[in-house]
Amino acid sequence: MSRRLVCALLALLLTGCAGTGAQPVPTAAPAVTATPSAPVSTLTPAPTRDPEAVDVDLTELSSTMVFAEVAAMVRDPEQYLGKRVRMQGQLAVYPANPALDVDYFYTVVVQDATACCQQGLEFIWEDGTLPEAGTELVVTGIFTEYDCGGLPSHHIVAESVETTG
Repeated sequence: MSRRLVCALLALLLTGCAGTGAQPVPTAAPAVTATPSAPVSTLTPAPTRDPEAVDVDLTELSSTMVFAEVAAMVRDPEQYLGKRVRMQGQLAVYPANPALDVDYFYTVVVQDATACCQQGLEFIWEDGTLPEAGTELVVTGIFTEYDCGGLPSHHIVAESVETTG
């Protein structure tokens, strides 16, 4: 008995929402009336980009999102070339290969949400001295490509480096 009731309810549900027939198809397209566009002189110009605006502000994101965005920057750097980036993390210093024209690589390192993994972005800072490794920094600059021993690499050309804390 209950099996028949369930089958009847299912049949009712499947057919209860059926339409009454085919929808009418319009035979003629509605008339389109052209409206004149505004004269060129009254159009508002496109807003100009603030040259100091930050395009990718990693300081505003959660630790999970910062880690994901840095991973995206490393994986697909062409999408970020020429953009102004602001990033906060610990300063890490790595000795460079003696064959290169630099002694050290400087990076801003971020942790993932569980603090088990880290990754960073290299930066150069020519306008001042840097604090010791492990210091928390905020680096703002332009993400660019450069030649590193014959291989393309990417870094932030820092416009400002600030210690936090």
